[in-house]
Amino acid sequence: MAEQEKQIKVNLDPVLYAISNVNMAFNEDFFDFLFISGNQARQFRSSPEHAKRIYLLLGKYLEEYEKKFRTLNVQLPERRETAQEGKIGF
Repeated sequence: MAEQEKQIKVNLDPVLYAISNVNMAFNEDFFDFLFISGNQARQFRSSPEHAKRIYLLLGKYLEEYEKKFRTLNVQLPERRETAQEGKIGF
């Protein structure tokens, strides 16, 4: 019996957004991503395993980019303490 090819229909948003900020959070079960573009934002959730695959794929493409074009010398910005993380009360 021949294996049938499965097709998945995807609705692609025709707008190409420039990401201006990314926030992430995680718990034991999920990674939550918030991508901000101007005054618009989109939220995504993935399993920890899928988040790791995204990390590995992005690392692979960044390595290829740097070999082809230039080295990127960047660091994560310092994280500011939020009210929930700081000491509240006495």
